[in-house]
Amino acid sequence: MVTGTPHIPALLLVGRDETGLDRTSQAYRAIRRQIIDLTLPPGSSFTETSLAQQWRTSKTPVREALARLRRDGLVTALPRAGYVVSPITLQDTDDLCALRSLLSGEAAGAAARLGVAAPALERLEVLSKVPFALAAGEVEQEESLQAGIEFEGIIANFSGNSRLGKAIVDVLDELERVLRMAALIDPGIASPPGELEAIFEQLRAGDADGAQDAMRARCERVRRDVLQVLAKSTSVSRAHIELPAPSLPPA
Repeated sequence: MVTGTPHIPALLLVGRDETGLDRTSQAYRAIRRQIIDLTLPPGSSFTETSLAQQWRTSKTPVREALARLRRDGLVTALPRAGYVVSPITLQDTDDLCALRSLLSGEAAGAAARLGVAAPALERLEVLSKVPFALAAGEVEQEESLQAGIEFEGIIANFSGNSRLGKAIVDVLDELERVLRMAALIDPGIASPPGELEAIFEQLRAGDADGAQDAMRARCERVRRDVLQVLAKSTSVSRAHIELPAPSLPPA
């Protein structure tokens, strides 16, 4: 990630020094990372005690971290039975992708209009080439995932709106979990070569409308692809189909 960017996706913080964080923040980041990278898969359950033992800490920072994760919507408390990791559903995924399209499209347009600093623009160009390397078998899918998230995170930080940048990074963190799930179902899912490059070219040209359109096209492509892949899951295909609620007769 470009030096000085205030909002950094969780994937890019893996392995960073945490000595400056308090114990609650460390616990929050560690548990959240396990949820996002599917170490704690959707539907899995755990207790404060089990996590405190795993991280060799007291229950208090774990309890406070889990309270934050409940607000994030990533875990649900079970009465007298611990916690469960929130499921990934088609409806929630669709809502998340739609929100991403709105926010990231706006950020790309704003970044193109305001201008992106030269070092960041250089980094975006490097990242835009990664899908070509993936297609050529020169990099692994994990590197491609990181590149796509970093690419969008940089743009978010150059939108000129700190709250917008933070909102996008939060969405990207949630989306990472969904993308990892989709990749487990269909390992062939990936960004097509040229998609990031098209956004980069519009940013370099300072074309706000072009950058916004190119970013939204990417987001909507991801939305379609991910929903299509998730729908292939056996948990979806074997789910009971419920009768729709009866409509009320006209008054």
